[in-house]
Amino acid sequence: MPLKLFDFFIAVPALGAVIVSFFFAYSGAGGSPSVFLKSENSEWVFPINATETVTVSGPLGETAVEISGGSARVTASPCINKTCITAGAVRSPGQWTACLPNRVLLFIGEGENDVDATAR
Repeated sequence: MPLKLFDFFIAVPALGAVIVSFFFAYSGAGGSPSVFLKSENSEWVFPINATETVTVSGPLGETAVEISGGSARVTASPCINKTCITAGAVRSPGQWTACLPNRVLLFIGEGENDVDATAR
């Protein structure tokens, strides 16, 4: 079946919309990475290049998180297995670690609006 002139009026704008959508989806314009730290009662957002040590209270006690050198890691925790400490540092958007027994979540996201988190 041969293509008609009307087919081009539909196909060209549709192809243009796909190309524009692809550009916006994969252009990486999400902003600079941020460190998101959450506990049961609080949430913090720090730039990835910050130098901070944060102590987070949880049901088992205090969990210490260090942010430096473009990464973040759990340095001390009251949990039994210490899996959150041995997991090491997170540095790229999408990476995370958590102290599940103490209910502390640490992850890297794009910009301050990656999730519904606000500094408190």
